[in-house]
Amino acid sequence: MLRRSVALVFVLCLVGAACSTSDEGGDNGGGASASGEASGDPIVIGFPADLTTDWAYYDSPMQEGAQFAVDQINETGGVLGRPLELQTVDMRNDVAEAAKVTQQLIDDGAVYLIGTVGDGILAEGSVACAAGTPISTGLGTAPTLVGDMGACAYQLVMSDNIQAAVLAEYALAEGYETAYVIGSNEIPYTKDLPVFFSDAFENGGGTVVGTDQYKIGAGDYSAVVTKLANVDPAPDAVFTPMFLPDSAVFLRQLRQAGLTMPVLSTDGNADAALLDAGAKAIDGLTFSNSVCTAEGDPEVQAFYDDYNTANGSDPSSYVAVIGYDEVNLVADAIETAGSAEPAAIIEQLAQTDFTGISGQVVMDQETRRANKPAALIQMDGTEFTCLEQPDFPNYVPPV
Repeated sequence: MLRRSVALVFVLCLVGAACSTSDEGGDNGGGASASGEASGDPIVIGFPADLTTDWAYYDSPMQEGAQFAVDQINETGGVLGRPLELQTVDMRNDVAEAAKVTQQLIDDGAVYLIGTVGDGILAEGSVACAAGTPISTGLGTAPTLVGDMGACAYQLVMSDNIQAAVLAEYALAEGYETAYVIGSNEIPYTKDLPVFFSDAFENGGGTVVGTDQYKIGAGDYSAVVTKLANVDPAPDAVFTPMFLPDSAVFLRQLRQAGLTMPVLSTDGNADAALLDAGAKAIDGLTFSNSVCTAEGDPEVQAFYDDYNTANGSDPSSYVAVIGYDEVNLVADAIETAGSAEPAAIIEQLAQTDFTGISGQVVMDQETRRANKPAALIQMDGTEFTCLEQPDFPNYVPPV
C-alpha cells in the first residue's frame, strides 16, 4: 500500500447498469506486423483509481507499475500481436463516481479492470460483474472483497488472513507468548486483521492478553497508549493493522511513553511516510508486505533499476511492483486463453499459476483468492530491511 519514493526502499479496501461487453477491446484486429510490432486495435485495461485522496498513496504507484508493464509489453510485440492500453481515470474516492467511471471504461472497450484500494471498490465490482468484465481487488487484501464484489472478481495479492497468519507464526517463533491487539471496526482491513491474527496466534499456543480500538485518522492515540501502559504484566508484543499516517503517530507516542515492547503490523506501513515518525519510534517495527525490499530481493532491485532507466526516477513506492505484476499476469492470461474477450479472461484467471517479481500467484478456484505468502519487513532505524522469506503459513484462519 504508498506514496513517496524511497530511493532504495521498496520501499512497500451500487450500482449495476447493464451494458455491453462490446468487442471493441475483444478479439478485433490482432496480429503482429511484419516488423514484430504490435498492431491492430489496442486491448484496453481500465483502472478506475483514486488519485486524489489518501488512497492515492497506493493507487498512484499501482498505476505507475501497470503503465511500465504496458510499455514493456508493447515494445516486445504486445499481446496476441496487439498493443495494450492502460486507461486510468481518477474517481476521487467518490463511490458514485467510481461506478460511473467504471461503466465508462467498460463502454470504452476495457476488457479487464484493476480495482481501486479505496472506498469505491464494491461499486466498481458491482458494475464490472454486471457487465461480465473481470476486475481485481487491486491492492485490496480483505478476503471478503471478492465475494462482495461479484463472480467476476479476483484477488491477486495476499489476503489479510494470510498476512496475519504469517505475522502470528513469526511472533511465536520469536518466543512471544502474549500479545496485545489494537484494531478499528471502521473498515474490514482494521476490523478483521486483529481477528485473524488472534486466531492464528492462539492456535499456535500464544495468548491475547488484551484488546483495544482506535479511530482511523484521529491524529492522537495517547489514550490507546495509556491503556496499553496499564496492562500488567506487559504483553510480549503488540499487534495492530494501523496504517499511515496513523501508525507513525501511534509509534511515536508509544515510544515517548517509554513502552518498548515489539510492535507487529501490516502492509499499510510500507511507505516512506513511515519515516516521519523518526528512527527511534520505528526501529524494530516488523510488518508484513506483498514484496521484499529492493536491497533484500535482486528482482525488486532490478525492477527499480529498469524503471528508473525508463522513466528517469524511481516509482513512488513498492506498490508499483504489484501493478507491474498484475498487468503481466493479465497479459499472460490473455495469451494463454488466446482471446481478449472478458469471458475468456475470467475463465483463464481461475487457472492462474503465475510467478512475478512479488512471488508466485496460485489461484484458489473456489475462493478466487490467490494463495500467496507475505514477505516480512523489519525497520533498522530508518532502513527498511527484508527478513528471510517466510513459508506459506501452516494455519490460515478461515474467512
